[in-house]
Amino acid sequence: MKVERIYKVFDEYRGLSDSKLRPTELKSEQFLKAFRELLDKKNNWPFLLPLRLALEACTHCGTCAEACPLYIGSGRNKLYSPVYRTDMLRKIYKRYFTLTGKIFRSLIGAKEITEQDANAMAEAAYRCTICRRCVLACPFGLDNGLVMREIRKIFAELRIIPEELKEEGVDNQLRYGSAPKISYEALMNILDFVKGEIEENRKNVNIKIPVDKVGAKYLIINNAGDYLSFLDTIRGIIEVMNYVNVDWTFNSPRTGVFDNVNYGLFYSDKDMLQVIRAHLETINKLKPEYVVIGECGHAYDVLGHLMKDLIPPEERPFKVIHIVELYEKFLREGKLKLDKHKNSEPVTFHDSCKIGRCGGIYDEPRRVIAASCRDFREMYPNREYNYCCGGGGGFALMSKYNFLDFRMKTYGKLKMQQIKDTAASTLITICANCKRQFLDMVSYYNLNINVSGLSEVLANALVY
Repeated sequence: MKVERIYKVFDEYRGLSDSKLRPTELKSEQFLKAFRELLDKKNNWPFLLPLRLALEACTHCGTCAEACPLYIGSGRNKLYSPVYRTDMLRKIYKRYFTLTGKIFRSLIGAKEITEQDANAMAEAAYRCTICRRCVLACPFGLDNGLVMREIRKIFAELRIIPEELKEEGVDNQLRYGSAPKISYEALMNILDFVKGEIEENRKNVNIKIPVDKVGAKYLIINNAGDYLSFLDTIRGIIEVMNYVNVDWTFNSPRTGVFDNVNYGLFYSDKDMLQVIRAHLETINKLKPEYVVIGECGHAYDVLGHLMKDLIPPEERPFKVIHIVELYEKFLREGKLKLDKHKNSEPVTFHDSCKIGRCGGIYDEPRRVIAASCRDFREMYPNREYNYCCGGGGGFALMSKYNFLDFRMKTYGKLKMQQIKDTAASTLITICANCKRQFLDMVSYYNLNINVSGLSEVLANALVY
């Protein structure tokens, strides 16, 4: 069996295949061209100001390092300091795009770009999950995570993107309606199976699963991976929505995109916007009052927040909420009768970065968990200071070569200890990428803990 050679370009790990990175190919001139376009307001107006601030205002105080879960989890390896990685771009910015850098390059740390620099930056950009914990620590609020994403955007112009995000992600979603290419027939078979299972377990309960209903109050769009890997979450959603008896629907590939993910967020504004447009086309066919984002973090970040800056209000005549917000609404309205003793084992909760730190949703899941579980134990730190699990930024999908080892030995090691300290038997999270990372972590470290979404925990506590 022929084994592909893996060049060392940044550290001992690789997230990009050699066929993608093309490490022996000259790319520095293309890199500078793409970087120059990125600094043009016309091309990058949403992110140009915070990018320039991060490149120009950093004082190298190092405060961000002690906030970075990668840096801490790695044993404080200087390669993983946020400043070290952003400096890779900052030095090139000063050399080629500032007057002082062009004149006094050696005095201000400006640097000529080399082919080795380009290769190293491509890999370095896929060491950061863009959890943005560093922003909370920075005295100036500079966003090192944004710089990493902007580097990814430069390399996207050079066609250097992980296959898991581009070909197996965005391209599949636009062509088939979902990244895992689930057909209409397969989806309906899955839903029929879930219906039968719920009705078998809940005697005398008739379950309805509306699909592609036009004009429903709530259109629930899930991460399509849940239909394959986290079916308990889908089962929980269906059971809760039937219990509260409101007007709702799922959608299918027949309406367009039925997968709420947007992997373009992780590497390209252009691809991100393509997926947003596909989502809008689908949603506007079904005309819901609310678009409910199933248990996914980055999908909520894109459709719940970024879309507001990129799409005019008249093109999005609906409200976007995360499903945990809907559950908490049902709880406040008294539509959920729960017995927390049905979930008697100790549980803990992971604040997903895109839902918590980026979305501000902290209290809602805790209220639902407190009403559904007898023994809830917080991780520390938590809420906006919670550590990223290591599955963000597209990493949960990336396990080729030795990238799984990277995820587990840095982010995963730190998170594992945080979970173990709670002594909980069930870990709850409301993001599919987080769940995937945690399942890998359980297998990698042989942990005795159950990984669960919130939907199935809530459904289990329902009193009929």
